[in-house]
Amino acid sequence: MQNLPARLALPIKCVVDQEGRLIAADVAIRRLHASNGGRDGGVIAVPGLLDLANLCWQTGLRFERNVYAADKDHDIELWVEAEKKDRNVHLSIIGWQERGTAVLSASPFRTRAGQHVVRNAPQSMQISRSGVVLSASRVLLENFGNEFVAYAFDEYFDLIDHPAGFEALLRAPGDVPERVRVRNRSTDVELTALVDLKKSDTESVVGVHLVFLLPEALPTVGSGANAEEKHANAGMGLGRHFANAVRQPLGRILANAETIGSELNGPILEQYSSYAKDIASAAKHLSELVGDLEDLDAIDRPEFKVAREPVELGDIARRVSGLLALKAADHQITLISPDEDIKCVVVGEFRRVLQIVLNLVGNAIRYSPGGTQIRIAINPTAATISVEDEGPGIPEEDRERIFTKFERLGRSGDGGSGLGLYISRKLARAMGGELLIETGSTGGARFTLSLPIA
Repeated sequence: MQNLPARLALPIKCVVDQEGRLIAADVAIRRLHASNGGRDGGVIAVPGLLDLANLCWQTGLRFERNVYAADKDHDIELWVEAEKKDRNVHLSIIGWQERGTAVLSASPFRTRAGQHVVRNAPQSMQISRSGVVLSASRVLLENFGNEFVAYAFDEYFDLIDHPAGFEALLRAPGDVPERVRVRNRSTDVELTALVDLKKSDTESVVGVHLVFLLPEALPTVGSGANAEEKHANAGMGLGRHFANAVRQPLGRILANAETIGSELNGPILEQYSSYAKDIASAAKHLSELVGDLEDLDAIDRPEFKVAREPVELGDIARRVSGLLALKAADHQITLISPDEDIKCVVVGEFRRVLQIVLNLVGNAIRYSPGGTQIRIAINPTAATISVEDEGPGIPEEDRERIFTKFERLGRSGDGGSGLGLYISRKLARAMGGELLIETGSTGGARFTLSLPIA
């Protein structure tokens, strides 16, 4: 073993369950756990040990590696063996080296500028290469709600200086800045985050860590009139109850599959990576169906209403292009978005307008042949955004049917729920607008969303 800390005569052992709770431990581990703020029966408070336990649980493999920790007097370097047994993870510390006065509470890394930050800090978030939030610290969950874990980062947070989002940004990792400005949509709070790219052994980017520099006081996601309105609008019918019941297990499946498939915690056999990506794809599909059912429950309630705020359609078009560019490329389809100098400010709810256009472009990608183009166009005079494909188009007699519930015009096995267009039109009309379909310039379908001009 290279760089092994001072070897112990007898290993120091502990047992961690699936949730990361410390269920049994030798005295030295209990003291280290307590000095880092842990409590009896709580999640193990040494981030490096928790990370190793989670990795072992997710993969079922045996690991040996260095872990960095600290107590009130020392930095501590550990050499740890981890093995999954009897539905728990058993950790054996066989090397323990104490050094000087403690300055770290978690595994360290340095940004490209050499600035010291802490991975697993109390305000950190881990994002996969495809833009899915894999995990977030308790501080972030308490302040911004836990619904964003296992969902796309761009659905709940804005990169203020990079409107295309992380997925587009990471295609050119040399352009990723040391710090980014982030806005959380639930609280409309602007934050600064330090960026650390996580790379595989081949130096390709497999994910990103953000460490947020949080202000002392933060409004929580559940405070204020806006939050109350959101909860009231969400409804509590069958769709909402169903969504609440399945969202957490689906989120766990998606996050674990994304972590394994992207090899975020280390390389695995190619076929297993492929299996994990298939699992992640299926979990995403199920999550989308759950979201559709939840939206259906909400928008069909008499008290449903949307926010009224200025929305710039050019910004929407560029975000959608960034979010779906990789999906389009996988289908050999080119997305064409409007020039940056074309702007049109309308009145609506940003999240809902983005949802509609994402659905329209996603449908166009699903049903368009390879080698074609999809155009997202803005008409500032008419206050519209349109999505036009080069597919087979929709016959005139079917154009109203596609806006009804569960209608897919006989297409089965295409991954759709038959609810997207119904929900999109209902949302458009709730915002005082309309969603229409016509034949495009090349014979394909052109969907046009119109909204009140600001």
